[in-house]
Amino acid sequence: MNEEKDILQSLAGSGNPFRAPEGYFDALEDRVMTRIAADAAEQPQRPVWRILKPALTLAAAFAIIFGMGYGVLALTHTLDRGVGTSASEGFASVEEELIRPISLIEYYQSEPVEENAELDEETLVDYLSSSLSWADLADIYAQSY
Repeated sequence: MNEEKDILQSLAGSGNPFRAPEGYFDALEDRVMTRIAADAAEQPQRPVWRILKPALTLAAAFAIIFGMGYGVLALTHTLDRGVGTSASEGFASVEEELIRPISLIEYYQSEPVEENAELDEETLVDYLSSSLSWADLADIYAQSY
C-alpha cells in the first residue's frame, strides 16, 4: 500500500501542477481592453426600427382589438343606445307604455282593455331587445329571482 502511494506521488509530483505563464497577469488588463474595443467596433448600431418594433407591434394589436370591439358594437346597434339607462328605468318605461295609463284623461280616451289581458310576449321581447343591453337584461333577470 505504501508502494502505491509512493508511485502516485512520484508521478503527480509534490508541487502545484497548475501554473500561469510568466508575465501573464502583467499584460492581462491591456489584452482585455483591446478585445473590448475591437468587439465594440465590430457591432453595428441598432437601427431605430429594431428598437421601436416591439412597441409598434403592441400598439397595432391594441388597435385591432379595439377596432373589432367597436365593429361588434356597431353591428349590434349597441352604440345607438343612450348611456345611463339602467335596467330599472327600462323596465319602468315598458310598464308605463304597456300596462299603466299615464293620466286619468288618457285612460278614458284610450280603447277599453280587458282586465285579464296579458302583454303579448313578442311585443315585450322586441321592446326589451331593442332598448336594453344584455347587462340590463341580466340585471332584470337577477332581480326577478
